[in-house]
Amino acid sequence: MNQDTITITPLYSGSSGNATLVSTADTRILVDAGMSCKKLVEALTQVQVNPFDIDAILITHDHSDHISALDVFTRKFNLPIYATQGTWNGIHAAEKKPHSPSLDFEIVPDQETKIGNIHVTAFETPHDAKGSCGYRFETGRNKAAIATDIGYMTPSIFEYLSDCQGILLEANYDKDMLWNGPYPYYLKQRIAGLFGHLCNDDCAKTAVELCKKSARQLILGHLSQENNLPQVAERTVLMALEQEDMRREKDYSIQVASRYCPSAPMILE
Repeated sequence: MNQDTITITPLYSGSSGNATLVSTADTRILVDAGMSCKKLVEALTQVQVNPFDIDAILITHDHSDHISALDVFTRKFNLPIYATQGTWNGIHAAEKKPHSPSLDFEIVPDQETKIGNIHVTAFETPHDAKGSCGYRFETGRNKAAIATDIGYMTPSIFEYLSDCQGILLEANYDKDMLWNGPYPYYLKQRIAGLFGHLCNDDCAKTAVELCKKSARQLILGHLSQENNLPQVAERTVLMALEQEDMRREKDYSIQVASRYCPSAPMILE
């Protein structure tokens, strides 16, 4: 593997739990630690990664589908954790047992942090969690990003994504499924609000603009179990790209991240 090659492997993705492995030849970063410690270890084993070999854990925000495994996982494997100040408050509040303070690192949005040979930059995301952020990863000429839990696509987020060749982008809900579904009205409002999640239609619009820039590989992630379907999310984005005369496997590749098991890796070489 080339030293600049970045591999993005979703381990779990969806409203049930989220964890993504970002790796190069000599660096392994885990983004979020949803699900359980046992399931997280099982997923890492499936992609042939020893948890002890992980260099760092990055947390996007403190909702349970992103940190439910973190408490046990970091104490078991003694791994450093990076999070924004607002997210750290939530992490500590959710801990059942404290881990070593030496493992705690604050990451500041818009400031670059180097982990191994990966340059990491956090960017703020509009979501109903204090300190919520996404992450951009850079090695030489390759750039990738994880952008989920976004109420709406801000110009700042788009700028961070615009020069990335590979992006894991949120496609959380289908509007019709949400508004015609069983959720109570207040929850529907929360999901569709400015600090909720990105819908399929807005994901599709963003994907079109990103593919006009630098994006060549897309993973649709963080799908709602109740308000979306993989085929619905994928079809919505594909139709928008096809309307702009962009052709799958010629101009871009696209996949939907699996909810309960590791997905095929996205490799930027």
